[in-house]
Amino acid sequence: MQSKPEPLYSEEKLSLQTQLLNVVEQAILTVDMTGSIVFWNHFAETLYGWKVEEVQGRNIDEVLATPLLMESVHANLEQLQRGKGWAGEFRVKRQGGTTFTAHFSASLIQSEQHTLISIVGISNENPEHQLQEANRLLAEASARLIDAVDYQTPLSTLAQLAVPQLADWCAVHLQKTDGLIEQVALAPAEIVKLQAAYDWLQNYLPYDDTYGLPAVLSSGEPKLVSDVAADLSAAAAAIKSYMIVPLIAHPQTFGAITFVATESGRRFDQNALALAENLASHITIYLDKIRLYRESQQLNTELEQRVSERTVELSAAIGDLKQSEATVQTLFRISNKLNATLEVNTILDELAQEAIRIVNGESGFAGLRTIDGMTVRKYFKQGEVILFEHTWPPGQGIPGWVLEHKVPYGTSDAAHDPRMRYELAINSDVRTLICTPILDSAGEVLAYFDIRNKLDGEGFTIDDQEMLMAIAPVASIAIQNALAYQQRLSAEAELKESYERLRALTANMESVREEERTQIARELHDQLGQALTAMKFDLAWLADRLMEKDATLAKKTKTITAQMDTMIKTVRRIATELRPGMMDDLGLAASIEWQARDFEKRTGIVCDVSMCSEDLPLPRDQSVAMFRIFQEALTNVARHAKAQLIEISMTTTPEELTLKVHDDGRGIKAHQISGLHSLGLLGMRERAKRLGGTFGIKSVPGDGTIVTVSLPIKKTE
Repeated sequence: MQSKPEPLYSEEKLSLQTQLLNVVEQAILTVDMTGSIVFWNHFAETLYGWKVEEVQGRNIDEVLATPLLMESVHANLEQLQRGKGWAGEFRVKRQGGTTFTAHFSASLIQSEQHTLISIVGISNENPEHQLQEANRLLAEASARLIDAVDYQTPLSTLAQLAVPQLADWCAVHLQKTDGLIEQVALAPAEIVKLQAAYDWLQNYLPYDDTYGLPAVLSSGEPKLVSDVAADLSAAAAAIKSYMIVPLIAHPQTFGAITFVATESGRRFDQNALALAENLASHITIYLDKIRLYRESQQLNTELEQRVSERTVELSAAIGDLKQSEATVQTLFRISNKLNATLEVNTILDELAQEAIRIVNGESGFAGLRTIDGMTVRKYFKQGEVILFEHTWPPGQGIPGWVLEHKVPYGTSDAAHDPRMRYELAINSDVRTLICTPILDSAGEVLAYFDIRNKLDGEGFTIDDQEMLMAIAPVASIAIQNALAYQQRLSAEAELKESYERLRALTANMESVREEERTQIARELHDQLGQALTAMKFDLAWLADRLMEKDATLAKKTKTITAQMDTMIKTVRRIATELRPGMMDDLGLAASIEWQARDFEKRTGIVCDVSMCSEDLPLPRDQSVAMFRIFQEALTNVARHAKAQLIEISMTTTPEELTLKVHDDGRGIKAHQISGLHSLGLLGMRERAKRLGGTFGIKSVPGDGTIVTVSLPIKKTE
């Protein structure tokens, strides 16, 4: 069973209420209607610096030095009596003499005996209030700076706004282009009357590399001095605390703002520095805008000054552009015309005529450089084509001089020019000329063109020479392309001829080789085979005679006879391999089937042979080629395939004979088909191609290799 709580007596209730108010982190105090202090909690002691016993019974105006506080409370007493609150801000003084701004809220406490006023005080120096004040300051500064176009007015406004909200006084300095530091704003103006503080601002702060402006401007880092004990000059000027914040618009540092605390007793901390940096960063945006505006104004002025100058230049440039455009169009037209053909002589003829037309010439020609010198074969004069073949060796005549020096040559007095050769018919009436070399990609003379006598009677100009020099690279490309094409055609023709000769030689060698094989096979069969057979009969006769006289010799004779039989079989096999006799007697199909069975006996690889029902009579060269290809295919299978089965088939149509050899071995790789060591495959391919047939080989993954040979059927005569 729970016991009921015992009721508190009035003294206990009062003690408990006092304890509760003392733990609240707000300055709470109670005064009577005259302003005498009745209650003062612990936080009020901390905020205002007065102990409870020091203020008990004293008037609040006397303690906080705020005569307007009680006046405002009495002025709003009627509002308080209706149960509504009241609030206001007042500058108050701590016991140590420092002042600060505090926010007060009041409410009325009434009982039967007394009417008291409860006052709650909050310092405006707390972070939340500082943040609100800073935001308000930023908003006001932004509103004043948004239309600013110079530095002086907005920065003076900024300094005035910062006092007294953020500091007791404020100064703004800018860094000039020559590195000097200039003060552009100061607030309040009364600081000038404080000689020591003003002297510190003017003579110490701009030159102090440790705590002053130079350190901040060089490093770009803010400087916070909460305690000036180490800064003797600042301490001597009654400075309590200060901070310097740079004005930076990357990568440029404009200057810095200095916030100073003096008589208020403020002590700047990291929170205050953060607020000041925030203010500086916002201000810098507008300063950078002002800088850009001033630079744009300066650029506009310079631009206007150059407009008139550029107008004249532009007019001249437009004229040059039109001329250049016409030149480009002309060069483009000539390039298309010269590159429309790959015949060198046609290109030279077109080049000479175009060059004559462009510079309004009377005559001219174009030629190639050869081993002997500079050649010409046609001369163009007023639309007429004159055949003229001549070669100027290096150094002789004007073309020979151009060949040696690789630069254009011009003369306006050809009659007295020592390089003119007047014994040539084309030089009889020349007054002026320009001879221009055409260089190849290596810088060597490739060709040239020579233009003579302007139709208007005057000499060629610098513009004429430049125009002809501009044509030269266009002509060089066309001529080099044509020469390269001709060289390619020549090389292809030589290669084709060489290939045909090589193929004919190979065919002849194969034919000779087959004839030799046939002859050797015939000799082995007819001569050596018959001789060995006769020797066998003689040995048999001798063995019969020795059987009665000497059994040992008879036995030895029989051994020799057995060896003779083996030799006869070997000779027959070699003769058959060199030239199967059945190919002439029974045809290609029987020879292939016999070769497959013989291969099967020798290697153990099963051969499944499928031949066409009708064996068409083929010319000897086709039968031999197909049989040799088949032999080489079997040899490759035995050497490389590791096969167990070979499927051999030969089919015919009225136009074509096809042989297919399919093994179930490990297959062949692509690089082996076209490799340097695949001479057997190359021989098979060439045999088929020489007779107008085709040869193919492919590897089937998991299914070995397939060799296919097709030959067109030629009827035997």
